[in-house]
Amino acid sequence: MLDSKPSWVAVMTYPNAESLVAQRFEDAEPPIEHYLPKIAGRDKRFKKNPLPEKAMFPCYLFARINNKQIYQTRTTRGVLRIVSTQHSIIQVPDRDIENIRRFEASLRDIHIHETIKLVRGAHIHITEGEFAGMEGTIVKGCKDGNFCVSIDVMHVSIVVQLRREELIPVMEEAEQESKYNL
Repeated sequence: MLDSKPSWVAVMTYPNAESLVAQRFEDAEPPIEHYLPKIAGRDKRFKKNPLPEKAMFPCYLFARINNKQIYQTRTTRGVLRIVSTQHSIIQVPDRDIENIRRFEASLRDIHIHETIKLVRGAHIHITEGEFAGMEGTIVKGCKDGNFCVSIDVMHVSIVVQLRREELIPVMEEAEQESKYNL
């Protein structure tokens, strides 16, 4: 649970909905303080050609909220969830937000690489399609860059083939706690 004093939290959105959620946070009554870090895109074929800015962290933005704004934040259209453990919302330290702002303001060419990989055994959250909202485990990579994902239902494992853009890795509670020194 958060305090009455606002804290930064990570908000997971549906794919490509980061800007829409940011706009909805601005339009909310009262507005929700937020931060959507962006970086300049690059055309991989022609490295010098700039493309429109894109979210630094696809499917995520940050909100500075207190305990009274949790419901408003969670129910904003386009929000999938506030990043949390089983027991509490994970607060993002102010120093991490400041560091992200410094990266964003940098004139250097920045490349973002996920440190949680979509590999066999990885725990994932399904973000779109008929299985949106479910969680599962990657069994193996399939043809054409897709993944075979095992979803447990009633003590039965059902394996489905899903596209990369339908999946978001889920950080395990122990990893989250060690990352944010909780």
